[in-house]
Amino acid sequence: MPQHFPRALSTTLLALSVGCSAPAPQGTARIANEPRRAADYLYIWSGDRDKKESDFLAVVDVRPGSDSFAQILSTVPVPARGTSPHHTEHQVEADGLLFANGFGAGRTFRFDVKDARAPELLGEFGAVGEFSFPHSFVQLTNGNLLATFQGRGPNRTPPGGLVELDREGRLVRATTARAAGFDSLQLRPYSLTVLPAIDRVVSTSTDMIGDFGANVQVWRLSDLTLLSTTDLSQASKPTVHHTTADSAHGMAHHFLPGEPRVLADGKTVLLATFTCGFYRVTNLDARRPTVEFVRAFSGMDCAVPVLVGNFWIQTVPDEHALVALDVSDAQRPREVGRVTFDSTFRPHWLAYDDGGSRLIVNDQKQRMFLVNFIPSSGAMAIDTAFHDRGASMAGVSFRRPSWPHGASGDAVPHGSVFSRRK
Repeated sequence: MPQHFPRALSTTLLALSVGCSAPAPQGTARIANEPRRAADYLYIWSGDRDKKESDFLAVVDVRPGSDSFAQILSTVPVPARGTSPHHTEHQVEADGLLFANGFGAGRTFRFDVKDARAPELLGEFGAVGEFSFPHSFVQLTNGNLLATFQGRGPNRTPPGGLVELDREGRLVRATTARAAGFDSLQLRPYSLTVLPAIDRVVSTSTDMIGDFGANVQVWRLSDLTLLSTTDLSQASKPTVHHTTADSAHGMAHHFLPGEPRVLADGKTVLLATFTCGFYRVTNLDARRPTVEFVRAFSGMDCAVPVLVGNFWIQTVPDEHALVALDVSDAQRPREVGRVTFDSTFRPHWLAYDDGGSRLIVNDQKQRMFLVNFIPSSGAMAIDTAFHDRGASMAGVSFRRPSWPHGASGDAVPHGSVFSRRK
């Protein structure tokens, strides 16, 4: 399940393989002939554990060989506490701005990270137009952000919608997720992916507070017209798949769709659910898309994935593992890599360092690991240097009495993202 509040606080995975080349993941714009270089820093959007002090953005040194490698160098507190820090953008864009939302408070904070080691807080915003409680952000080709908003007004009244924002967080345009024949309570846009080549947006609907939602919506990008709404329970099942068993706790795999990602063909979308199903969405430029159940992962709470070229890397918390699938044949993915953590670590959030082929993963608690990823094969391994330099409980820990901004005690990390390469 999403287990967002109070349970869902994020995990991040970092896979490192400096010098290996890999296709850019979705949303990564690469400058022609730009030299490949690992990120220097990692930004971690964090909440004060006892909610008595400010939430904050932390900066971690991830420069291999640095004297301060795996150490927290600076923090930027926000003028708010108990916001339940949740998603950030999945990458730092060229303008050096980073959006980070405190979902529990319906507040989103804007950071200037152009000085990569010393970010600055630029401001914040709450509801935009009639819509409130944003969740995920994707940058458009015009530089604006397209965001999912879970509801309307201070009470998060359903349905939510999609909102285009400028980089100041101001309203550009918005549209409702309301769909004829569907209960509006079920239409809580969670995350999204953009397919500019075919003028489409694909979003998922999962409620951040309650454990319900099962829909995928398709929109026309150019005018944000809602074209279709599909209940994942209606997905077809291909002839070959790895498992047909329902997930643990008696909940079928189609419930709680999470993060969609678009393949390199620009017209095929894959997505996993928090009930650990894995789906393929095609024919997105047709009147009705085709949605297929492809396979399942074990257990529950499969959360943030990363797509790198033809490799889908999935957090599988019940196995305490990251699993890499080769999705070059997206109807028949095959496992090609796996890294397993100790029995107390349940990976949740995952982010990718394109220049260094690294992942960062954290666990909804207070730990995180850097993981090396080999983009030619999909193999993965824990970065032992990062692991060994962490706290006594292994891995970088957010259990500590003080931070650069003051003695505020333990914190919980969620959205994490690598700095841009210089």
